Amino acid sequence: MIGSGWLFSAQLNAQLAGNYSFLAWVLAAVLIISVGLCLSQVVSVYPVRGATSRSSALSHNAVFGMPFAFANWFGVMVTVATEAQATTEYLSACFKNSELMTDGGLTLRGKLFAFAILFLYLVINFYGVKLLAKINNTITALKVFTPLFAIVILLIAHFDKSNFTLLSNTMYGVGSALTAIVGAGLIYSYNGFQLTVAFASEIENPKRNVPLSIIISVGLVMVVYMALQFSFMGAIPHDLLTGAGWSSLNFHSPLMNLALLLGLNFLVLLLMADSVFSPSGTGYAYLGGSSRMFYAMAVEGQMPKWTIAKLNPIYNLCRRSLLINWTLVALVLWNSKSWASLMLVVTGYHVIGYMAAPVSMGALKPKTRFLGCIVFVVLSFVMNTLPHYNLAMLNFSIMVLMFVYGVIQLTKKMHAGALLVLISPFIIFLWLIYACSQNLVLLGCIAAVFYIFITSSRFVEFCKKYRSEDVVHGFDEDFGH
Repeated sequence: MIGSGWLFSAQLNAQLAGNYSFLAWVLAAVLIISVGLCLSQVVSVYPVRGATSRSSALSHNAVFGMPFAFANWFGVMVTVATEAQATTEYLSACFKNSELMTDGGLTLRGKLFAFAILFLYLVINFYGVKLLAKINNTITALKVFTPLFAIVILLIAHFDKSNFTLLSNTMYGVGSALTAIVGAGLIYSYNGFQLTVAFASEIENPKRNVPLSIIISVGLVMVVYMALQFSFMGAIPHDLLTGAGWSSLNFHSPLMNLALLLGLNFLVLLLMADSVFSPSGTGYAYLGGSSRMFYAMAVEGQMPKWTIAKLNPIYNLCRRSLLINWTLVALVLWNSKSWASLMLVVTGYHVIGYMAAPVSMGALKPKTRFLGCIVFVVLSFVMNTLPHYNLAMLNFSIMVLMFVYGVIQLTKKMHAGALLVLISPFIIFLWLIYACSQNLVLLGCIAAVFYIFITSSRFVEFCKKYRSEDVVHGFDEDFGH
């Protein structure tokens, strides 16, 4: 969770929410923990590999779960590219901008540099979770120390109380905090919580350790991010805010630019090192998580099983899935422009993926449907804060994917009527979010009705009737039957 988000989100949050930035961190943490606890309930029933991408296939079936699985996997996979991008952007501040990055995005040298970072992610993952864990323990210690050290140094070096009493702060409110959850990359920053669920089948006592790890880690990271927000906002020279206030901030590499401005050269050197460690620690973990999700989709019959769903007997991982994910990450990175623009795309897919958690929990454990409905409605509101164009493109990509996937299912002789019932509801719901963007009461009612329908025993039984044999075999393989 302490990846590239801590390098950029303090500035973006201040720009969008001003003094309400702190509320935004708390609201995002509560939302993430709620989603995590929903996933924990699913894992308590099915502690399987890549559970984040296959939860709705476990509770309903692979066809119904395809949009959630795709969004979850694609969001995690693309995050790997954003981490490599973040490292390159931050280091570009230490050189001439033209060396690695220009206003139009990464230069050719910048992309080659980012590809070298991606290759290191691949090597770390290639020899299984034991090597990844050993490296991760060291990297985690370093990337937790650096933000804490930066917080203390910024508080000592310069702190201006008047930054929190700007006249321009009156333009912000609770709505600003809600907008910042997506726009400032807060969900993106917390998203690492779900990797615990992705590795569920490789963790001891997942029923206890998965929810425990999510609650403790998100709580600790929230405190770190809020302290960083406080020190960053206090350390900004007041004369930079005399115009439009926080919205006028536009540092290219926020923390490093601020350290240079305050003459903290030793902190600049530390941030240079951490711009490699923090994003990389997230990047290689996400590459491992996305490869396990992709493997899980193959087990569920959502991807070609005969080419992907094969584990290496020595390292207990699917290397084909790993290589496919790495190649796709490289393609995304080649076509990306900046961390901020890529982060918004990733966040949209993350939120769609999160929606599967309360849906699956409600279907598997009907007594939890009330809680699940609340989480689902809140996630619908969060989706509504995405820029209108991004939301439309997101919906369109899911619709095209499901059309292609539906044609494939028809070639397998699946009943056309059943296919339509399984595919249509969620696509219609996504477009209703788009259409009702100005009416939150109507959107909340639609989300609640939709959730009640897709978690009803009648709809769940209908889904199970058309469950593929691949799902059953996937259960057997994960539980060693």
